[in-house]
Amino acid sequence: MIEKPLSLTWSDLGYAVEQKEGALFRKKPIANSADGKLNLIQNASGTVKGGEMVAIMGPSGAGKSTFLDIISGRKKPTRGTVNLCSIEFKDVKSISSYVEQDDALLGVLTVRETFWYSAKLSLPPSTTAKEIDERVETIIKGLGLSHVANNRIGTPIQRGISGGQKRRVTIGCSLVTLPRILFLDECTSGLDIATAYEVVKAIKNLALKHNIAILATIHSPNWEIFRLFDRTILLAKGKTIYSGTIDGVVPYFDELGYPCPKHTNPADHMMSLVSTDFLSPCDDDDLHYVEEGKARNGLANVEAFAEHWKKRQATTSGAEQLQLQLQPHGSHSIDEGATKSVCSTQPEATGGASNAKKLFSQTLTLTKRNFLNYSRNLLAYGVRLGMYVGMGVLLATVWVNLAETDTKINDRLSVHFFSCAFLGFMSVAGIPSFLEERLVLKRERGNNLYGPAPFVLANTLVTVPFLFICTLVFSLICYWSIGLHGGADYYFRFLAFLYLGVYAAECQSLLVAAFLPIFVAALAIAAFLNGFWMCVQGYFIRAVNLPAFWYYWAHFIDYQTFTFDILVKNDLKGIIFKCSGEIADNTCSCSFPSSLIEQGQCAVSGEDVLRALDIDGVSTTLYAFILVLIIVVYRVCFYLVLKFKG
Repeated sequence: MIEKPLSLTWSDLGYAVEQKEGALFRKKPIANSADGKLNLIQNASGTVKGGEMVAIMGPSGAGKSTFLDIISGRKKPTRGTVNLCSIEFKDVKSISSYVEQDDALLGVLTVRETFWYSAKLSLPPSTTAKEIDERVETIIKGLGLSHVANNRIGTPIQRGISGGQKRRVTIGCSLVTLPRILFLDECTSGLDIATAYEVVKAIKNLALKHNIAILATIHSPNWEIFRLFDRTILLAKGKTIYSGTIDGVVPYFDELGYPCPKHTNPADHMMSLVSTDFLSPCDDDDLHYVEEGKARNGLANVEAFAEHWKKRQATTSGAEQLQLQLQPHGSHSIDEGATKSVCSTQPEATGGASNAKKLFSQTLTLTKRNFLNYSRNLLAYGVRLGMYVGMGVLLATVWVNLAETDTKINDRLSVHFFSCAFLGFMSVAGIPSFLEERLVLKRERGNNLYGPAPFVLANTLVTVPFLFICTLVFSLICYWSIGLHGGADYYFRFLAFLYLGVYAAECQSLLVAAFLPIFVAALAIAAFLNGFWMCVQGYFIRAVNLPAFWYYWAHFIDYQTFTFDILVKNDLKGIIFKCSGEIADNTCSCSFPSSLIEQGQCAVSGEDVLRALDIDGVSTTLYAFILVLIIVVYRVCFYLVLKFKG
């Protein structure tokens, strides 16, 4: 079967939205639409072939990013179609990659590592490490990043590469996957003129070599950069002003009566004609237009130019339209090995075994990357470990060597409350690093590298050991110093139960951050929830004394309830606490009701205390299982939020 060369065509595209205003979301009348909707894109048609670069230009608010989102499949057009090789194609995402304006990168990875993991996630599991390395080196050299290939991207507390280099790394993360179509949103923002030229030139060379069709929004390119593109689309107020070759820009606006002044960049010239922000009909710099009755009024020009283009499209012969819109300026050749495209190949359904293999490969790759990220990123677990060490030292020095007397029982209860509540409270420290990961997930998921399932699995697998280390260090510092129940088995149960509580708190904080990915808001909500659980847990106020409304639902879904109860039972069971006074002279007095006084012993047993606290019948196995169930529920909700809210 002979495959057609790749070509992506869009026809009569339109995109309209309802505009709302006011606290009650009242509809606002819209001037440019009869049905009360605001038309962001109107009647856009065009095409791009493999190996071509198209520059999408226009002033602010022209609809460039919206147009790019529609073509890339991120937004559904309200009218029109997108065709791949003359066939309507609804899943452009599966063969394309999108580079957004913001640089979403993991700051502790090097440039080479960032590219390597992007390639590994995008390529089939059978791809060898050597093949990945070769592709990564090609992109690094092509984007001029060889001298910083082993430098880290950079974090808020560790300086890394420059802003312009980050922009190139973001572009490289998409290029390394060698997509059939590449969408670039402001690909040169943050770059100086010389660097921008080299980057666009490198992108063009890769496009020609690998038959990649490229559509890029770009602001004010100089002539050297502008002429690297094959064609340009000029938008204003959502309308097409010009769509054709770079060499056709000057003749077209000459035809309209707006010749490009000598030594003026054609890109700047056509942009200035449709600018609606600053120009007025009597601009002193445009007297040669005023004298001819053609004052450069941006808003008037937009309407006139758009109407002229629409009429031209309706009247121009097919051959002339093809010459104007499809023929790239200059000459170039495409790598013969890349001339065949997947136009005849729609995304195929894969079997369960193949999907499982892909899921396993993606999870393994993300797990390795997460482990590298967490082991280097101080904001992930470095700061957290320091906090746990500090809390361990605090408990060890404040509650030091608690005697086994009834007057110290409440102190022991305070230790267990502090351990499960405040260590759980510290889970909010993981929100900043997760929000960084979430931005990377959003970019990579948008480019079809993987879905939320491998991300959640990898996050779980890596979080487990790191959080366990933090809990282990805390317990080693304070357990023996405080003088909790002696014996290795009691210690390891304390460690296990505390770890389950801390991990449940971690899952809760990540769920909040996934649902509300704004740092200050997520921090506030997570802190409030932890404070709320403290109130209904049963330490500050006995559980049986809680108002019924809080007792019958909040108390029994509180992870701190189960953690505190099994920590207390593990510690107190089997210990005899001495009371003040003597049995002989009837001065024996215990802080809790004692069953030992009747037996002639001035003491209270741990079982007596548990009975007084109404947790003597608690099953540690059941409560530990409930904690695991809470963790599973949090993780499932975490997955669902990422899947449907991402």
